[in-house]
Amino acid sequence: MKDVERKPIVKECEGCDNIDEGKCRIWASPAAKWRIGKCPSASHVKLEAQQPDQKVRVGQQKQKARTKGGKK
Repeated sequence: MKDVERKPIVKECEGCDNIDEGKCRIWASPAAKWRIGKCPSASHVKLEAQQPDQKVRVGQQKQKARTKGGKK
C-alpha cells in the first residue's frame, strides 16, 4: 500500500489526541472532516445526545387481536 500524503491539521483539530507532528493520524485530509460538522474522530469534542421534547404519534392504527384457528 502506498503512503498517502497527509495534510496539516486545521484550527478545529487543536487539542485532539490523534495529532502526531502537526498531522492527523487517522484522516489524510482533516479539513474535509470538519466541513460538514464535527470530526467523528475528534477526542476533544464531546457529542451531545439530542432528545425530542415530546413523542408525537400520528396515524397509527390499533392492531386487532387474532383468535385461534386463523379466524378474526
